[in-house]
Amino acid sequence: MSWILYAFLCALFLSASSIIEKRVLTKIHSVDYSAALAVLNLIFVIPFLFFIDFSQLNAFLLFFMFTSGFLATASFFLVARGTRHLDISTVSPLLSLSPGATSILAFFVLGESLSVYQIFGITLMIVGSYFLTIDPNIGVLKSFRVFSRSYYVHIILLSLLFYSISGLFDRAILHSFFVSIPIYIFFLHFFIAILFICFAWYSGSGPKKILKAIRTGGPDIVFGSLFTVGFVFFQMKALQLASVGLVSAVKRSSSFFTTLIGGELFHERNLKRKLIASGIIILGTIFIVL
Repeated sequence: MSWILYAFLCALFLSASSIIEKRVLTKIHSVDYSAALAVLNLIFVIPFLFFIDFSQLNAFLLFFMFTSGFLATASFFLVARGTRHLDISTVSPLLSLSPGATSILAFFVLGESLSVYQIFGITLMIVGSYFLTIDPNIGVLKSFRVFSRSYYVHIILLSLLFYSISGLFDRAILHSFFVSIPIYIFFLHFFIAILFICFAWYSGSGPKKILKAIRTGGPDIVFGSLFTVGFVFFQMKALQLASVGLVSAVKRSSSFFTTLIGGELFHERNLKRKLIASGIIILGTIFIVL
């Protein structure tokens, strides 16, 4: 199967999980939700244990996968925090900046080249993200000041950095170290679950609150977990076949569907402008793929 098909399936699953996440976060605190989802994800990846060749494992790979899990934990929690307080039609297009950030990091770290098309695409993504966040009622300069001082926008932008670095780890583990997908999926979710449980405990959310979050989320959080495991699986299949910048670009095309469906579902404001901004960002994504 082509890498672009895997990446597109990843985008669809990611869009579904993002919409469910926004819905569940209206009822559950971000810490409790993140820990509960991480526990459910670990449960759902247990079947991968039957396909693991433990002879491939060593201390270095486990440490490398733990580091990747730490980065994924940090980025996921920051996105959950931002999603709880911002419109999903704002968060999702902002996350679409990650292909640009990933491509730049891949250029410096992995030696993956940046073409003129990709540089133009990154520029379009920056323009689109700014157009997304300005308020047409208060003027361009004041909108920029609001954007630059928004705590939750900063949280989302920080999550982009963690996601981009995590993407480099994913590519290296799967492509350079030849770790099998079952090994990586299981141990990645194992480390994420352990880290979130420890973080939740430190924040005052013990096992009882995690179980309560699962009960409160009900079928939504279960389906959100299944979609999350699904998009991670398809992302890893794509990363085995293509560069991290290309996979990230197609993956984040999910922002258009998330903005359109989620914006309508949650009756968010300025949806037309946000869809235009999403279109500009996705156009930038297309240039990165070209």
